[in-house]
Amino acid sequence: METQNSRIITYPSVVEKQSDHTVVLIDAIDEDIERIGLFLAVCQKNFDVYLYQGETGDLEWLNHIGQSADTYLINEVSQVRISPDSIRYGIGQEYPNPLKYFEQIEQQVVDNTVETLL
Repeated sequence: METQNSRIITYPSVVEKQSDHTVVLIDAIDEDIERIGLFLAVCQKNFDVYLYQGETGDLEWLNHIGQSADTYLINEVSQVRISPDSIRYGIGQEYPNPLKYFEQIEQQVVDNTVETLL
C-alpha cells in the first residue's frame, strides 16, 4: 500500500512538489477547507493544496506557488483574478464547491486503475 502524501499548505510556506496534483485554493471558507482535509486523508491520489486568502495580499507568494500549480480553484465571491484557466466554484458554477473538483480528479485515478486491471 502506498503512503498518503497529501497535504494542505498555508501562507507563507512553500514546499517542494511531491504530489501528483497541486491546487491553489483561493478564498475558501472554513467548511470547505475542513471537507477537503477529510477527503485528503482517505483519497488515493496525492495532492498539495495551497490555501490563499485574498486579504493576505502577497501576490509574490501567490505567483511563486502558482508556478507549480496544476489548477487554481477560486471561490466565486473572491476578488482575486488569475489566468483564464482558473476555475471558479460556487452557486451556478460547474463545481458548486471545491470538494467536487477533488472528487472528480480522484475518480479519474479510480477509473484508470480499473482500466489497468482489465
